[in-house]
Amino acid sequence: MQIKQAKNKKKYIKHQADYIVNHFGFDFFDVEKKIFNKDLTVEEEKKRLSKAYKKYFDSIKTKKNPFGMFFYKKPISKIKKNKKNINAAIGLDIINLDTAIGEAVILKSVVSLLKDEGYTEPLVVLNAIGGKSSQQAWRLELSKYYRENKNALKTLEQRKITTDPMSIFFCDKEYLKELNDNAPSPIEFLSDKNIEHFQNVISYLEHFEISYLVDKKISSDDLFFSKTIFRILAKNPKTKKVEEVAFGGRYDNAASKIYKKRKISAIGLTLHFFKKNKKQIKLIESKLNLHLVKISNSAKLKFLDVVDDLGKLHIPVSYDITEDKISKQLHNVSKEDDVDHIIIIGEKEAKQNKVLVRTIKTAAQISIPMKDTAKYIKTLSKK
Repeated sequence: MQIKQAKNKKKYIKHQADYIVNHFGFDFFDVEKKIFNKDLTVEEEKKRLSKAYKKYFDSIKTKKNPFGMFFYKKPISKIKKNKKNINAAIGLDIINLDTAIGEAVILKSVVSLLKDEGYTEPLVVLNAIGGKSSQQAWRLELSKYYRENKNALKTLEQRKITTDPMSIFFCDKEYLKELNDNAPSPIEFLSDKNIEHFQNVISYLEHFEISYLVDKKISSDDLFFSKTIFRILAKNPKTKKVEEVAFGGRYDNAASKIYKKRKISAIGLTLHFFKKNKKQIKLIESKLNLHLVKISNSAKLKFLDVVDDLGKLHIPVSYDITEDKISKQLHNVSKEDDVDHIIIIGEKEAKQNKVLVRTIKTAAQISIPMKDTAKYIKTLSKK
């Protein structure tokens, strides 16, 4: 699926925060106000949005599994309005992208947005609880652990040993801290596939130089978020205090129920922040139409850096987030009459921290340092 900036951007991309997430490929999704008719947990919010996305996909009669990258604006809840350090809220979701690039593009987009708004010291705190089979294995082991330590539990928790041992594990009562610190961790029961996925997410964070912390105690209501779950903390530019600004994760199981499809994935988060850049931006139509092609695992790690750098200079670029094969990516480009330059990051280029910029009209190409890509593209736009 080729990712382009929203066609309706002039109407909905009003501020710098909107532009950043749109630049990374998230199209604006107009949400009915009644969806936010009361204060919602993030989990409840994502359930409602999933139904809205399904309604949209049904309306355009998508034959294959639907794919979409969306961002929506939400009103500040009554709770958040009481905090003068919060004046904006947006949600991001990706439907049907089951690889770690989903986490990567969401986390990269949000951290870029936060930095642009003056936030510092971003920290991603994350956990993985796995799918149904992993959760079941963990649940059985937890139950066994708490039975063996029954005398350390109070009556209320003792009653949950068999029926709901996970609620004991995630309980923040002080007397349970030492017991739960030594309890089996959900990560210990992940499948090989889920372990690889989680490791790939961490690889992206390390490449982006985003600080992270694995915390086995992060959870969500009814384990709504499971495969990965994360919170983002950062220092507010107004209060100078570190605050939680975003919460989210993968909700494949919930999406499968809503879409009534076995194989469907979904990942998203909700961000509440202090918007410093309140001035409306003026969008200028770009003279260039760029498409980025990525080849190899090394390129997957680095292509979002190029996208980010181009965004800082307001240079739009399209890319195929779901396709890895060079032939299919180039085939998709050939269908687009308006593409005049291709940025190519292959295995060789990724290792050398370079990119190839190819001119479609002449087939000429030039190799340049990756860090200079945006500046070079800027010179092309002036010709």
